[in-house]
Amino acid sequence: RTNVTDTSAISGLMRPNIGNKWAGIVHIPAADLLVAAPRNADSVLTINPRTNTTQNISVASVAPGVGAIACKWRGITAVPSGTAFAPPCDAGAVLAVRFVVEASLIEPFRLIAQLTANLASTS
Repeated sequence: RTNVTDTSAISGLMRPNIGNKWAGIVHIPAADLLVAAPRNADSVLTINPRTNTTQNISVASVAPGVGAIACKWRGITAVPSGTAFAPPCDAGAVLAVRFVVEASLIEPFRLIAQLTANLASTS
């Protein structure tokens, strides 16, 4: 087996004058997606490694007003249930990205911003 580096570009990631858009990335095995937490970006980034495509999921609907914050979330981790959690940097809540996978069909993503105390009560 030979290690190979793929240098193919994934389009749609560049936005002028914005650095450090995402901070941290995690693999969600049930959905076979990579998920990155928005640091300076206004959206969660998902990458499909099979197709080299991306999807940006806005956080505006679940965290109103967070767009003006420079360092929103930093880092991300996943639990076996398929939920990814990003701790707040300057955002006021933990970001949870939940993936529902049924019969190889990935339903639309649901973003839920919750206070840290609420997350503990749902476990």
